[in-house]
Amino acid sequence: MDTSTLGHFNTVISSRNIADAFWKRADSQPNEIIYRYAIASHPQATRVWRSETYATARPKIARLANLLSSLGVTQGTPVAILSNTRAEWMLVDMAIQTLGGITVSIYQTLPAHEAGFILYDSGAKIVFVENEEQAQKILWLKNNECPIPQRESLPPSQARIEVSEILSFEPLRSLAGIRLVADIIDDSTISETPPVIPSSLTRDSTASYVYTSGTTGPPKGVIQTHGNHLANVEQASLSGVFAIGGSLFLYLPLAHSFARLVYYVGFLTSTSLTLPAVTDHHSSKLDLSSIARDIREGSSTVLPSVPRLFEKMASALQARAAQRGLSAWIMRLCISNARKIQGIRLQGGEPGTWDEMIFKGLSGVRKKIKQQLFGPEFRHGISGGAKLDPEVNRFFNALEILICEGYGLTETCVATHVNLPGRYKIGSVGPAFPGVEVDISTSDGEISLRGPNITKGYLNRPQATQEAWSQDGWFHTGDIGRLDEDGFLYITDRKKELVITAGGKKIPPSSVEGMFKRAPFISQAFLYGDGKPYCVILLTLNEQELKSLLTSQGIKLTEAEKLYQHPETRRMVDTLVANINKELASYERSEE
Repeated sequence: MDTSTLGHFNTVISSRNIADAFWKRADSQPNEIIYRYAIASHPQATRVWRSETYATARPKIARLANLLSSLGVTQGTPVAILSNTRAEWMLVDMAIQTLGGITVSIYQTLPAHEAGFILYDSGAKIVFVENEEQAQKILWLKNNECPIPQRESLPPSQARIEVSEILSFEPLRSLAGIRLVADIIDDSTISETPPVIPSSLTRDSTASYVYTSGTTGPPKGVIQTHGNHLANVEQASLSGVFAIGGSLFLYLPLAHSFARLVYYVGFLTSTSLTLPAVTDHHSSKLDLSSIARDIREGSSTVLPSVPRLFEKMASALQARAAQRGLSAWIMRLCISNARKIQGIRLQGGEPGTWDEMIFKGLSGVRKKIKQQLFGPEFRHGISGGAKLDPEVNRFFNALEILICEGYGLTETCVATHVNLPGRYKIGSVGPAFPGVEVDISTSDGEISLRGPNITKGYLNRPQATQEAWSQDGWFHTGDIGRLDEDGFLYITDRKKELVITAGGKKIPPSSVEGMFKRAPFISQAFLYGDGKPYCVILLTLNEQELKSLLTSQGIKLTEAEKLYQHPETRRMVDTLVANINKELASYERSEE
């Protein structure tokens, strides 16, 4: 490790907790930018970009921490945040961490009763909400019985959720008695001096409860410690996947651990963050076109994302190339030439002189595509949170756009593997982070992991904790995979999600679903066939891309015609199913 790399995160290495790492950096680098953020009154408005430094963030976090202290928050006190990703989320979290409190993150998309269960299970009574939409959920919980689902030996029940304080990031038009975070930050009667970090707050202390999705029952709260988070920041910094001194675009929900890692890298190291504009001040609905604009205009060096964004970008490029006109023809030529050369090289060959000349001549087109998507400073993307279709990754790779796929779970806080610039294999999730041990079961291929970022277990779930964690620290992921000779990990499927047909054939559904989702006009795909003699595929269509494809063929819909019932739509879906079925084994083939 060279000196420059160490300086990137040396305060993390020497710190005993998250707050210690932050305040050390704030003291030593007061003028360093933590994050840039866009301001816009609506999605189409011109952006104004502003910056927050450690010096300007310091009094805001201190006042929030002192206010929370006056409300009784001390070490071990759970405090909930029900909000989309925004600057206030991070400022509040750092205030909670400074007091030794426990941040309970809640997805802004959850309905009131599911948010209520998380408040009930975690014991959080102070809640930060993003806006009026989220505040209404908490007010409903205060005035109604909330259903509490069965957990292990505990039967289902009803409970009135106790909330002592609601604080909002946005002004509320019709709700009284709720404090505004902006008012707290501007309140000169609250001290700007940060409270003293508890001496008993160590790397073994709990920093956050992050709840799993609950797809197989009620969500489980994963207990993440200060040491888990700091270890993962260290591991990510040592790997080199986050650009040292560069910037990370953060739009992913901070209720998820992947986004939390990105946030902590931005707050605790020399890497800064770029945040999209908040264009809706009353609800938390995402505007993907607005986020895409901010990705381009913000032009961070690295874009961490979930696969769906990259899939939609690839589909949009292919749809544009399928249109009529000179620019579409040039894009088609650029994509087909790049894919042809990629295929030749993957087979160990060398492209012909003419293909190579075309490739070099279209370098400006490839550069323009990259800049139109990601901005001029972009170096690479990071895909996590779900499996990235290798075909989508190869598509971008052919256009000289690098997407580094990684892997991790809430229980591993969070990343354990990632492909790196200069060391990657498409289809894998890369080599392990420094300090992460990997074990592949010889009986069923299940992946188990051990290391300083592996969490303690589940809150209030001793049985589930015992089932998932071994006594010697191994976490059993439930994912099936393999390691190659270079230590690259390949995820083949989920242990519990294999489709087993009536004939006993085991089908990994994600691989089949991914084949359908490569089509630009397919939005989602779901394979069903457990215990059945054949498989069925449920498809949802991307209306915007479908309209674009029909228009490119000269088809114009009348007012009375429905897009999904058009004969050409049916023909495209039937053709897609027939073509994919040709590539599948007989027991994998689908009917839509």
